[in-house]
Amino acid sequence: MVYKLLLFACVVILMMFFFSSSQEPDPGAPSPGSEAMVRRSTNVVMIERPLESGRTMEIRAREVVETADQVARFRDFIIEQEGGLLLSGTEATYDRKSSVLTIHGPLNIGDKEGARVHIDGLSWDREKNTAYTDHPVRFEAWNSIITADRAAFSEGFANIALTGRVHAKIMQNILDL
Repeated sequence: MVYKLLLFACVVILMMFFFSSSQEPDPGAPSPGSEAMVRRSTNVVMIERPLESGRTMEIRAREVVETADQVARFRDFIIEQEGGLLLSGTEATYDRKSSVLTIHGPLNIGDKEGARVHIDGLSWDREKNTAYTDHPVRFEAWNSIITADRAAFSEGFANIALTGRVHAKIMQNILDL
């Protein structure tokens, strides 16, 4: 009788342990809502050359973390397009499924002629070749400054539409260009 009681108590304890441990999250599993890291690389240089345009784009980053859901997170990056544009920022996320690059925080864009754009955040749809920001922008070129609340870019950043409190301080002879 004592053995049956002891065996019953062991079975009850094992069942309690099994049910309580099955409800706890696995420490190795990612928490809900977060992606599992697949690959982490430092001091990365990537070169992209689409067959359609043949133009090269070089991406350098201090750190790139890729996840299983085809998202890459960049830290301290520089994107240089053949033909002039140079983008630099601190954090970006690239969704390879949708081809959208989302830049978080400050972003500086420059060209070979010395023009500069300062933005806080940008979303760039690489398939449609369009980008936009809902944050204030500041353009500096030819001793002139243009500011606006928002901006939309198309044609590889060649066309720019500014909206919301657009202000310009231009040098006197800029209209002669």
